[in-house]
Amino acid sequence: MAKEINLLSRGIFEKPFMDSKAKTRTVSRKEVILGHVIGPLGLILVVNTIAALVEKFFTQQTGAIYGVGNVEMIQFMGRRYEFVMTAAKLLAVAMGLVNGWLIQHTQSRQGRMRPWYLIVGFFSIIIGCLIFLFPGQNGLGENYWYYFFFLLICYNAVGATYFYLFRDTIVSLTSRSPSEKLRLKFARQVCWTLISGILIGMLASMVVLPLWLEKDINGYPVLMITLSIIAIPLLLLEYFYTRERITEDVTHEVGMENENKIPLRQQVKALLTNKYFVILMILMTVSGIMDNFKGGNVQYFYIKFLLGGAENPMMYTIYQVVTGIPLGIGAIAIYPLAKKFGVKNVCWVGYALVLIGGIIGWMFPTNLPIVLTSGFLRQVGMLPHAYVFATLLCYAYDSVEHKSGFRLEGMLGVAIIVAIQNVIYAPFAGGFESGILKLGFVDVEGIMPSVAVTDFMTMAFYLFDIILAATSLLLLPMVNVEKKLPTINADLLEREKQAALARGEEWIDPEELAHREEAQREADRITDLREHCAKKGLDFDTENQKYLDKQAAKQRKAEEKKAKAKK
Repeated sequence: MAKEINLLSRGIFEKPFMDSKAKTRTVSRKEVILGHVIGPLGLILVVNTIAALVEKFFTQQTGAIYGVGNVEMIQFMGRRYEFVMTAAKLLAVAMGLVNGWLIQHTQSRQGRMRPWYLIVGFFSIIIGCLIFLFPGQNGLGENYWYYFFFLLICYNAVGATYFYLFRDTIVSLTSRSPSEKLRLKFARQVCWTLISGILIGMLASMVVLPLWLEKDINGYPVLMITLSIIAIPLLLLEYFYTRERITEDVTHEVGMENENKIPLRQQVKALLTNKYFVILMILMTVSGIMDNFKGGNVQYFYIKFLLGGAENPMMYTIYQVVTGIPLGIGAIAIYPLAKKFGVKNVCWVGYALVLIGGIIGWMFPTNLPIVLTSGFLRQVGMLPHAYVFATLLCYAYDSVEHKSGFRLEGMLGVAIIVAIQNVIYAPFAGGFESGILKLGFVDVEGIMPSVAVTDFMTMAFYLFDIILAATSLLLLPMVNVEKKLPTINADLLEREKQAALARGEEWIDPEELAHREEAQREADRITDLREHCAKKGLDFDTENQKYLDKQAAKQRKAEEKKAKAKK
């Protein structure tokens, strides 16, 4: 009989001080803000910044070591980079399977994913501190490239792989409520798209790259070490203010020893026979191909060489301001629109705008007014994709559980499907940077690209967006899972109730449990306020009435807003 493997069932993660600080059954506002908005910024600062800068750093480092006139060596390094990135993606396939195996064999009071996220998170921070060290002429010769490519592979195969797995999965395991899932997914996407987009995307392309790093390659390690240090407390904040409630439910229902014991064949069958999951995986695969090929610098090069950014640095600002306006609008508008019209419908309209914008932009790639209009349409169209699209996958997992009885987020069956995705991505990884290098172009101040290179930049900037939009417009109408969620959740709740009664336990309806938690929070508030008033010499009744009046005013405003919306 094979020895049973139970990872993390002993040790630090079984200690009470490692427990989540999110104690309520429903998702609290504090949990949303600290665990899903502020906390995720830690690893975003590391993972996103490396992704945004590594290819630009590589081209600069190549020119610094071999000289901008050494075309033969530059082309060789382009082919070498392409090989390394392909190898990194293939290793990410293997690591994805390892992640699935780890999660499937994890038995921890902290859940199946959160403990590994903390472990891998610190590993990623170490990579962030090291990856850009020894820039420029460093005297290390060929040994430098072994050092750099090793860390690049570790970043792609280990750090980034689990980061994206956790980012895409934690919301689905946090709550069964569709509205809470939409709220949490939107909150995390605001953090990912809006905050990191401004801090890393706009700031990097408008300020950091053109005004600092492009002129001083030694700035790369300074920037990355600083961000890595900042990431440490934020990573801890995210860990302590997230909670896997669904994992807890399943563990309570079937026992911790049985929670992950689902045969692989049944896992794969449950996933691949669910049409919602299959369609969403196809769309996510197309999106992944686009991201892998384009990397983080296509827009930077497009502005620099197609819109005159090399001669007029203000072009970066103009493009970012005009096309970046939708990011702020999206943070305000997309969530209520998705609640009112449905995630699928809002996404479909968005992809239609992306298709229109992509086509007109490719037709007139150097006409500034048309390019700005195209960029605006594409950014508006991608808002639902950026903020709420992934919520549909959370709903698909509910559908999978409803039909099969299995909760499969992070499990080996999902890991195999993600591994297949990574195999598909591998030939496209680093495609843009390796493409311009193979065409003999290296981005050094004063060097201008040929027509062939600018045509390639234009194609990379528009084509993949057009393909994603067209595919989504065709397939998305078949993802009608939102209409079935009330039935799905009612059935899942009834199963949980019957399982509790069969074990001879008291069944407490979730709404009743929420009322009890609210009553407990109110009791705790009153206790805290009494202690505060005693310390400060304040009158409790007066201070309590101030709080109650403030809450009543908020309630009136909310009701007035709802009444206006109905009109």
